[in-house]
Amino acid sequence: MSLNYRLVRRPDMRKDAAEGSKLYYAQVRSLKKLKFEKFCNMVAVRSSAFVGDVKLVIDGILSVMEERLEEGDVIQLGRLGNFRMVAGSKGVENEADFNTSFFNKARIVFSPGTMLTQVKKNVTFEHLDLVPAGDKPSSGGGEEKPGEL
Repeated sequence: MSLNYRLVRRPDMRKDAAEGSKLYYAQVRSLKKLKFEKFCNMVAVRSSAFVGDVKLVIDGILSVMEERLEEGDVIQLGRLGNFRMVAGSKGVENEADFNTSFFNKARIVFSPGTMLTQVKKNVTFEHLDLVPAGDKPSSGGGEEKPGEL
């Protein structure tokens, strides 16, 4: 698996950097979005289920996840990973002074399981050459603009 990246110039954030200096940083770019319908079709092809069955199961998973996350459970989905709800708060000196308005916005944390951890280990990177605006590609196809995918 290879991830596409481009280089972007941003301010140098190092402590010893000269004021106004900039460095090039890599930015990973997703080129396509896998739509839900296509995802369900791909899962159906790999199993004995129909597309409607896949959608029904995913909808059921989401319904159970919503219910159990609201109850504070950690949801373990095998090799996929775990989901849990977390929320920090502002601190107070005395326990009696604390109330629920001190909580920050709740977040859902995902911890990848064995399969996704392995996917991360196997990744490679490939430079994505974008054609500058106004330049035409040398061999057919449409014009590509920086930042547009």
